[in-house]
Formats: sequence, C-alpha cells, structure tokens
Amino acid sequence: MRRLIVIVLAFLPLVCAGQPVYDCHRTSGKIKIDGRVTEKEWSAAVPCTDFRDIRGDGWAAPKYLTTLRMLWDDENLYISAVLEEPDVKAKVSERDDIVYHDNDFEVFLNPYSDSILYYELEINALGTVMDLLMNKPYSQGGTFMMTWDFPGLKTAVKVQGSLNKSNDTDQGWSVEMKIPFKGLSRGGADPLASKEWKANFSRVEWLTKPEENWVWSPTGIVDIHHPDRWGTIRFVE
Repeated sequence: MRRLIVIVLAFLPLVCAGQPVYDCHRTSGKIKIDGRVTEKEWSAAVPCTDFRDIRGDGWAAPKYLTTLRMLWDDENLYISAVLEEPDVKAKVSERDDIVYHDNDFEVFLNPYSDSILYYELEINALGTVMDLLMNKPYSQGGTFMMTWDFPGLKTAVKVQGSLNKSNDTDQGWSVEMKIPFKGLSRGGADPLASKEWKANFSRVEWLTKPEENWVWSPTGIVDIHHPDRWGTIRFVE
C-alpha cells in the first residue's frame, strides 16, 4: 500500500550501494508455524540482524534488534523474525486493514526479479495480516490489489511478555510464515526457476511521528516500493 512521501530529493541513485544477499538454505525438517521459532532447523538457518534506516547511510541505527531467518523446501518459503520490543502493542484486528498503523513486520517479494510485479505482506503482534499484489511500482503508475491474498499462507505470532500492557517490560514478539511457492506462480512459471528473488523486509516502529522504517535493504528514500533497490534471496541446497 502506498505511503505518503514527504521527502524531495534532487538526486536519487538508481540502485543503492551494498544491497544485501541472503543465502536461504533448504530445511532438513518440518517447520511448525506457531510463532515460537524454536525448531532446530531455525537454529541452523543463517541469522540476519543487519536492519538499517530505510534512508541508508548517515541515519541512526534502529533502536531495537530484528533477527530474520529464512528456509525453504520443495513447496514453501519459510520466514521467521524475532523482534525486540519492550512494549508490545497492536490494535489493528481486521484482515487487510492498515496494519502499518501499528508496529509491524513486513515482507516484500519479487520472485521473478524483474522489479515489476511483486507481493506485500504485513503482520502485527496480534497476528493480523494485510497482504496484497502490486502490478508494478507506484513510480511506474502501479496500483495495489488488496483483494489478492497469498494462496495457502500460514502465519503465527508469539508475544514474549504481555500485549497492550505498558506498565511492564516485554522482550518482544516473534513471527513465523509459510508461503507456498505454487501461489506465486505467474503464467505457470516456476518461481524457483532462477534460484534468486529480489526481496525486502521492513519493520515499522511508532517511536514518534512520523514512524521509524527499519529495513533489510535501504532504498535511499522513505518509500520501500523500489524493488530495483531491494536485496536478493538466493535459494541454495
């Protein structure tokens, strides 16, 4: 979904330097989607904690740690995130409502690495999901399709502490996702054919107004909808 952009830049590079690459390994076992991130398979997956301000270099590092992991098998992409947060809060409870009005975790996937059609998934600590399909980036005249849902998607969250109680200190919350590959097929094409996807991951954090935007691959502007500036997931055996 489009966000209001209030920054005007005289020059913006086509690609931000140092775009990250994540080697996503095949899982050797089954992942139970319960939000706990406790399986031994997750312990063996590569942890990524290098989230940064969406604007890139020169901006303050995120206040709280985010640990991202990914795995895959023949049928699914698995994503987990552990989000440090001392006061876990969430209010949005309806599917496809505006989840980023809460603190949230967001996934952006461009399986064919063409920087055109891509998928967006957001989730908050209540487990409320907002998912949609972008036919192309907003900068190219694209529109979002909120009626589209990830086929076969399964998600779960687990709060380490108490939800919506600000008189104590929480550890944070964790999320697990199972995204079936067959739901991302385009014209019958295999999403895994290239073994590399463009992708990004974001965390909206309402410390003040406007919100903080902490991402895996900075885009250089407060707008994540620039898939040509995202990182790469490599599916490895």
